Amino acid sequence: MTGRLAAITTLLGAAVVILSQVVTAYSLENELGEVLDTVTLLSKHGVITAILGLIAAVAVVFAVAAGNRSATIVIIGMGVAVILIFLLVDVPDIGGTGMFNTPTAGNLDASSKAEAGLWLELVGGVILILGGISLRTLSEEQLRSIGPRISGDTRGPKEETPG
Repeated sequence: MTGRLAAITTLLGAAVVILSQVVTAYSLENELGEVLDTVTLLSKHGVITAILGLIAAVAVVFAVAAGNRSATIVIIGMGVAVILIFLLVDVPDIGGTGMFNTPTAGNLDASSKAEAGLWLELVGGVILILGGISLRTLSEEQLRSIGPRISGDTRGPKEETPG
C-alpha cells in the first residue's frame, strides 16, 4: 500500500507544480500596501515549469505501468529542476522594487510580495523529489504491482490447428 501512496502523492506533486503556474505568484504593491497588479509564474517564465510537472507525471505513470525504476530518476530530476527555477529565477524577485505604470496614476513605485503560487511551486518540487526517492526504493515488481498489468503479447492464447 505504501507504494501506491507514494505514486499518488508524486502525481499530486506534479499537479501542484502545474497548478502553481496559474495561481498568483507575486503581488505588486505600492508604499501603502495597496495591490497594483498581480503576476503569475506563467506570465513570468512561460510554461517551462508546467512542462516539467507534466514530464514528471508521465514518468510516474510509466514507472508504475512498466515497473521501470529508471523513470524514478526522471521524477527526481524534474523536482530538482523545478526547485532550481524557484531559487534562481523566482526568489530573486521577492521584495524587488521598481516603477509600475498604472493607467490612472502613471508611474508609481511598486515592490513585489510573494504569494501562494510561488510557494506552491516550491512545495510541488519538494514533493516530486521525495516521491521520486520513495518510488526509487521499490523493486520493479513492487512498482508493477501498483499499477495495471502490461504484457508484451496483446493477442489472446494461440489456437493450435490439427495437422
